[in-house]
Amino acid sequence: MLIIKDASGEIIGAQVEEPTDSDIVTYIAPTDPQHTLHRISDVPAEICDCAHPAEFQRLLTDHANSEHAQIAPTSTEEIRRLFMGR
Repeated sequence: MLIIKDASGEIIGAQVEEPTDSDIVTYIAPTDPQHTLHRISDVPAEICDCAHPAEFQRLLTDHANSEHAQIAPTSTEEIRRLFMGR
C-alpha cells in the first residue's frame, strides 16, 4: 500500500497497490513538497477491505504507527522506474 504523510507525519492519502495487466498504471503522489510518499508492505487484508473512510483511516494509522508495520519511504520516481521495467 502506498501512503502519503503530511509535514506532521499524519497519513493524508492511501492507495492499495494491486497488480494490473493494463499498460496504464495510476498511483497517488504528493503535491506539496512537505508531503512524503511511503510504502507499507504488510497491511492486513482487514484494513485493505475496509469500506468506511473514518474506520479505514483509524486502522491504517494504528497499523502504520505499530512496531509491526514494515514502512519505507519511496518516491514517484522509484515507482515510475518499477513500472517502466515491466
